[in-house]
Amino acid sequence: MLLEAIYHHPKRNWAFGYDDATLFLRLRVKKNDLTAVHALTGDKYDWDRTRQLIPMSKFATDGRFDYYQCTVKPTHRRLKYGFFLEDEEEQLWMNENDFTTQEPQNADGLFQYPFLNPIDILKPPAWVKDAVFYQIFPERFANGDPSISPEGAETWGGHAADRQFFLVAIYRGS
Repeated sequence: MLLEAIYHHPKRNWAFGYDDATLFLRLRVKKNDLTAVHALTGDKYDWDRTRQLIPMSKFATDGRFDYYQCTVKPTHRRLKYGFFLEDEEEQLWMNENDFTTQEPQNADGLFQYPFLNPIDILKPPAWVKDAVFYQIFPERFANGDPSISPEGAETWGGHAADRQFFLVAIYRGS
């Protein structure tokens, strides 16, 4: 198990709220290195009753890494968690600071998602699902006022080449 390749960050796209009740947890590992990955989750104030081991599934892979994820529905919208990693030869528990062969007996030292706040959940309007967006990055425009052209600006219709400057001008009509 290549520990140097294992990565998780308790924020951003590695641990995030999906809706008012659901969190996504993600973990990166070396490609084809592990046989199983689980998330150990629970509430920090009720660890013994809420503790559970959730299987994580591989959702993406690239040339160097496999990416695992699972969904969690925290009982009280807060979560402490770690990871259980297995390969052909060993089993390790991953907490926020280290890897260990011993299963955590409480929530101390585990990663934390402090609170699943509804205001932090992205809720795009329904019409966005059917919308088409365009991002237009024009390379140049026709110059409406040649007197404001900087020295060395290419003329309209010139051919683009590396490190050329084209004027972006706004027409000021009366």
